[in-house]
This record gives sequence, C-alpha cells and structure tokens, in this order.
Amino acid sequence: MRQPTNDQFRAEIDRQSALFRTALTGCDEAARVPACPDWAATDLLAHLTEVQAFWAHIVATPITEGSQLDSYDDPTPADTYAARLTEFDAAHRSLGTAVGAATPGDARWMWASDQGLHTVGYITRRQAHEALIHRVDAEQAAAQPVTDADPHLAADGVDEMVTVMLGGHPEWASFAGDGRVVRLAATDTGDEWLVELGRLAGTHPRSGEQFEEAGLRPVTGGEPIATISAPAWPLDLWLWNRTDAASVERTGDADALRHVDDALAEGLN
Repeated sequence: MRQPTNDQFRAEIDRQSALFRTALTGCDEAARVPACPDWAATDLLAHLTEVQAFWAHIVATPITEGSQLDSYDDPTPADTYAARLTEFDAAHRSLGTAVGAATPGDARWMWASDQGLHTVGYITRRQAHEALIHRVDAEQAAAQPVTDADPHLAADGVDEMVTVMLGGHPEWASFAGDGRVVRLAATDTGDEWLVELGRLAGTHPRSGEQFEEAGLRPVTGGEPIATISAPAWPLDLWLWNRTDAASVERTGDADALRHVDDALAEGLN
C-alpha cells in the first residue's frame, strides 16, 4: 500500500477541514446528519471542533500519559452557529500549528492499544481521516454531492479501519477467532486485506458494562470464503457506514458477509 506521507496527511487535514467548513457554512444548522441521526449540523460542527482542539492540546502540551488529561475539560460550544464556525477555525489553526511544530516520531498519548501508534505521526494520520469522514457528513447534511477523495488516502482509510478502528482491540477485551477469513479489495489501488471473523468480548473498565459482539481482526494468511470489493473511496465510505451496500460488490459465503455487517453495525462517529 502506498501510504501518504506525513506532509500529505497534514495537507489533507487542511483540505478536508476547508471542505467541511464550506459545506457547513451554507447549511441549515438544524439539518440532520444522515450517518449520525442524533446529530444536527450544529452538533457535527461542535464535534469536530472539540476533536481538533483536543488533539492540538495533546500534541502541543505535550501529553504523553493519560493521567495528564485528568485536568483537561472540553471547551463549551458557543451558543450561536456563527460563533461555532469561528471556534472551528481557531481549533483547526491550533491543530495545524501543533502538528507542524512537532516531529512525527515524537511520543504522545493515544487511545489505541498499539503502543507504536502513540506518536504525533499517527495523530496526524488519524486527524486526516477524522476530517475526511466528517467532511462527508457535512456534505451529506447540506445535501451536497460528496467530493471524491484521493484513492491512496482512501485506501489508507480502509487500512486504518481494518487494523486500528475495528481490528485494534483494547487490552481489556478478548477476541476469539472462528477461522473464517474474508477478503477486502480496493480495485483501483490494488490493495487487499484479509480479516478473520470472530467474537469480541470484555468488560469496559470505566462503565463496567459487559459486552459480546461480532468482531474481526487482520490476518496475513488464510483462504477467504467471501470477498468485498470496490474502488478504495467507496470501500472506505462503506466501512464507515457513510454509503450503502450497493456501493460495494459482495461475493461468497452469505453468513460471513452478514458477520461483517454485524461488526460494522454500531458504526463510528
């Protein structure tokens, strides 16, 4: 896979944030966000503002341990939509300044269980995809056509979803694979991923809530019994529940395909 460079990820944060801002500037603040039906456009705006301000704080402070966040409070969103747009501009500038002043290999706190991702470089990558997906939300809320993404950025989004967002299980959860393998294929970039299906179970350390649900994890081998394929951008959107199943081609074992659907059912905001 041809992963974008750190500079390209930084540029994508700017590009996607600008598209997000443009879509929401002319949007009814009460318009619903299709992929996040509990949100109106003003909630989406507040969310990405909060996220970018938070990670700017992580990088700039710098925060290397979770305990350093005990005194951090998310800013209260402004009362008016126009003021929230201004707050977003400030949060975006802060994030750009922070990641631009740091070195990709610098250590920073990150929620991911993989310690190799606790870096400014991964935060920059994550925020490029955060802005990308929420830019789609903004365009959909504003009833605008969804702008295409660079195929290699989209393929990296698929990779992150498979290896981190879905496949990077927290340390307090256990995954029991059942041996079934499904292939994901980006038909335009030639990238492929194999995932093993199984059950993910655990007890959340903060809420105490127990759960068991459909899960998957990346694997390097195995004979796939089903394939899900599409160009990288629609495949990325489908994994994020930002487009429907008609955008991808699904072949092979029906039960395995339903399991993947179940693993994606909760969605990610």
